[in-house]
Amino acid sequence: MPAETELNAGDTCLVGIAPTVVHIASVHHFDPPLVTGMLPRPAYYLEILRQGEAHDPELEDQGYALDPVGAEPIHIELLFRPYAFLETGDEVVDHDGRAWRFDGPWDRHPFDGQQTTIPAWPLELLSRNGDPAPEDTAALTQQTHTDSHEEELQRWTRLALAEPSTDQP
Repeated sequence: MPAETELNAGDTCLVGIAPTVVHIASVHHFDPPLVTGMLPRPAYYLEILRQGEAHDPELEDQGYALDPVGAEPIHIELLFRPYAFLETGDEVVDHDGRAWRFDGPWDRHPFDGQQTTIPAWPLELLSRNGDPAPEDTAALTQQTHTDSHEEELQRWTRLALAEPSTDQP
Protein backbone atom coordinates (compact mmCIF):
# COMPACT_ATOMS: atom_id res chain seq x y z
CA MET A 1 0.00 0.00 0.00
CA PRO A 2 1.21 3.50 -0.67
CA ALA A 3 2.13 5.87 2.15
CA GLU A 4 -0.62 8.28 3.18
CA THR A 5 1.22 11.17 1.50
CA GLU A 6 1.02 9.34 -1.84
CA LEU A 7 -2.72 8.58 -1.71
CA ASN A 8 -5.06 10.15 -4.23
CA ALA A 9 -8.85 10.30 -4.35
CA GLY A 10 -10.22 6.84 -5.19
CA ASP A 11 -7.08 4.95 -4.08
CA THR A 12 -7.48 1.93 -1.85
CA CYS A 13 -5.78 1.76 1.52
CA LEU A 14 -6.03 -0.36 4.61
CA VAL A 15 -6.94 1.20 7.93
CA GLY A 16 -6.53 -0.71 11.14
CA ILE A 17 -6.85 -0.26 14.84
CA ALA A 18 -4.26 -1.88 17.04
CA PRO A 19 -5.68 -4.49 19.41
CA THR A 20 -6.83 -2.80 22.57
CA VAL A 21 -8.53 -3.64 25.84
CA VAL A 22 -11.78 -1.84 26.60
CA HIS A 23 -14.49 -2.39 29.15
CA ILE A 24 -18.19 -2.24 28.50
CA ALA A 25 -19.95 0.48 30.46
CA SER A 26 -23.42 -0.46 29.20
CA VAL A 27 -25.32 -2.40 26.56
CA HIS A 28 -28.15 -0.73 24.66
CA HIS A 29 -30.77 -2.88 22.90
CA PHE A 30 -33.01 -1.44 20.18
CA ASP A 31 -36.22 -3.23 19.19
CA PRO A 32 -36.97 -2.32 16.46
CA PRO A 33 -33.41 -1.60 15.32
CA LEU A 34 -32.26 2.01 15.58
CA VAL A 35 -32.86 4.23 12.55
CA THR A 36 -29.50 5.89 11.93
CA GLY A 37 -29.59 6.51 8.18
CA MET A 38 -27.07 3.72 7.70
CA LEU A 39 -27.63 0.05 6.95
CA PRO A 40 -27.66 -2.36 8.60
CA ARG A 41 -29.63 -0.71 11.39
CA PRO A 42 -28.11 -1.50 14.78
CA ALA A 43 -30.06 -3.64 17.22
CA TYR A 44 -27.35 -3.24 19.90
CA TYR A 45 -24.72 -0.74 20.87
CA LEU A 46 -21.95 -1.42 23.33
CA GLU A 47 -20.88 1.66 25.23
CA ILE A 48 -17.16 1.10 25.76
CA LEU A 49 -14.43 2.86 27.70
CA ARG A 50 -10.70 2.64 27.08
CA GLN A 51 -8.61 0.60 29.47
CA GLY A 52 -7.76 2.82 32.42
CA GLU A 53 -10.83 5.04 32.07
CA ALA A 54 -13.46 4.77 34.80
CA HIS A 55 -17.11 5.50 34.04
CA ASP A 56 -18.22 8.90 35.34
CA PRO A 57 -22.03 9.03 35.71
CA GLU A 58 -21.85 12.86 35.69
CA LEU A 59 -20.53 12.93 32.11
CA GLU A 60 -23.06 12.72 29.27
CA ASP A 61 -20.59 11.93 26.51
CA GLN A 62 -17.97 9.50 27.66
CA GLY A 63 -16.55 6.54 25.83
CA TYR A 64 -17.53 5.23 22.45
CA ALA A 65 -20.54 3.44 20.98
CA LEU A 66 -19.76 0.28 19.06
CA ASP A 67 -22.17 -1.82 16.99
CA PRO A 68 -20.92 -5.36 17.63
CA VAL A 69 -22.49 -6.71 14.42
CA GLY A 70 -22.10 -3.64 12.22
CA ALA A 71 -20.40 -3.46 8.85
CA GLU A 72 -16.93 -2.83 10.33
CA PRO A 73 -14.74 -5.95 10.34
CA ILE A 74 -13.99 -6.12 14.05
CA HIS A 75 -13.14 -9.02 16.30
CA ILE A 76 -14.19 -8.94 19.95
CA GLU A 77 -12.69 -11.31 22.49
CA LEU A 78 -14.04 -11.50 26.02
CA LEU A 79 -11.20 -11.43 28.56
CA PHE A 80 -13.25 -11.41 31.75
CA ARG A 81 -16.82 -10.82 32.83
CA PRO A 82 -17.31 -10.24 36.54
CA TYR A 83 -19.99 -12.45 38.05
CA ALA A 84 -20.14 -14.55 34.85
CA PHE A 85 -22.01 -17.21 36.83
CA LEU A 86 -24.96 -14.82 37.39
CA GLU A 87 -27.51 -13.53 34.89
CA THR A 88 -29.37 -10.23 35.04
CA GLY A 89 -32.48 -10.70 37.17
CA ASP A 90 -31.09 -13.60 39.22
CA GLU A 91 -32.24 -13.70 42.81
CA VAL A 92 -29.81 -15.16 45.33
CA VAL A 93 -29.51 -15.64 49.05
CA ASP A 94 -26.13 -15.07 50.66
CA HIS A 95 -24.33 -16.96 53.44
CA ASP A 96 -25.98 -14.69 56.05
CA GLY A 97 -29.51 -15.46 54.75
CA ARG A 98 -29.94 -12.09 53.03
CA ALA A 99 -31.77 -12.13 49.67
CA TRP A 100 -30.44 -10.09 46.73
CA ARG A 101 -31.35 -9.27 43.14
CA PHE A 102 -28.49 -9.19 40.63
CA ASP A 103 -28.92 -6.49 37.96
CA GLY A 104 -25.35 -6.44 36.63
CA PRO A 105 -21.77 -7.00 37.78
CA TRP A 106 -21.65 -4.03 40.17
CA ASP A 107 -25.42 -3.57 40.45
CA ARG A 108 -27.06 -5.65 43.17
CA HIS A 109 -29.88 -4.86 45.55
CA PRO A 110 -30.87 -6.48 48.86
CA PHE A 111 -34.56 -7.25 49.25
CA ASP A 112 -34.60 -6.12 52.88
CA GLY A 113 -34.01 -2.47 51.95
CA GLN A 114 -31.11 -2.18 54.37
CA GLN A 115 -27.91 -0.36 53.52
CA THR A 116 -26.28 -2.00 50.53
CA THR A 117 -23.11 -3.92 51.21
CA ILE A 118 -21.43 -6.91 49.64
CA PRO A 119 -23.31 -10.22 49.72
CA ALA A 120 -21.61 -12.77 51.99
CA TRP A 121 -20.37 -15.64 49.83
CA PRO A 122 -21.19 -18.46 49.11
CA LEU A 123 -24.39 -17.56 47.30
CA GLU A 124 -27.37 -19.80 46.59
CA LEU A 125 -29.54 -19.27 43.52
CA LEU A 126 -33.20 -18.71 44.42
CA SER A 127 -34.66 -17.71 41.07
CA ARG A 128 -33.53 -17.51 37.44
CA ASN A 129 -36.32 -16.85 34.94
CA GLY A 130 -38.77 -18.45 37.35
CA ASP A 131 -37.13 -21.57 38.74
CA PRO A 132 -33.40 -22.23 38.57
CA ALA A 133 -32.12 -25.43 37.00
CA PRO A 134 -30.32 -27.71 39.48
CA GLU A 135 -27.08 -27.44 37.50
CA ASP A 136 -27.24 -23.60 37.64
CA THR A 137 -27.77 -23.72 41.41
CA ALA A 138 -24.86 -26.13 41.87
CA ALA A 139 -22.54 -24.11 39.61
CA LEU A 140 -23.28 -20.86 41.45
CA THR A 141 -22.75 -22.41 44.87
CA GLN A 142 -19.48 -24.01 43.75
CA GLN A 143 -18.13 -20.80 42.15
CA THR A 144 -18.96 -18.60 45.13
CA HIS A 145 -17.71 -21.18 47.63
CA THR A 146 -14.15 -21.03 46.27
CA ASP A 147 -14.04 -17.39 45.18
CA SER A 148 -15.07 -14.02 46.62
CA HIS A 149 -16.46 -10.65 45.61
CA GLU A 150 -13.07 -9.12 46.39
CA GLU A 151 -11.34 -11.50 43.95
CA GLU A 152 -13.88 -10.67 41.21
CA LEU A 153 -13.28 -6.97 41.82
CA GLN A 154 -9.48 -7.38 41.80
CA ARG A 155 -9.50 -9.34 38.52
CA TRP A 156 -11.73 -6.77 36.81
CA THR A 157 -9.70 -3.84 38.14
CA ARG A 158 -6.45 -5.45 37.01
CA LEU A 159 -7.75 -5.89 33.44
CA ALA A 160 -9.67 -2.60 33.14
CA LEU A 161 -7.03 -0.55 35.00
CA ALA A 162 -9.98 1.33 36.52
CA GLU A 163 -12.48 1.06 39.35
CA PRO A 164 -16.13 0.21 38.68
CA SER A 165 -18.40 3.21 39.03
CA THR A 166 -20.81 2.40 41.80
CA ASP A 167 -21.72 3.55 45.27
CA GLN A 168 -21.41 -0.06 46.31
CA PRO A 169 -18.13 -1.50 47.52
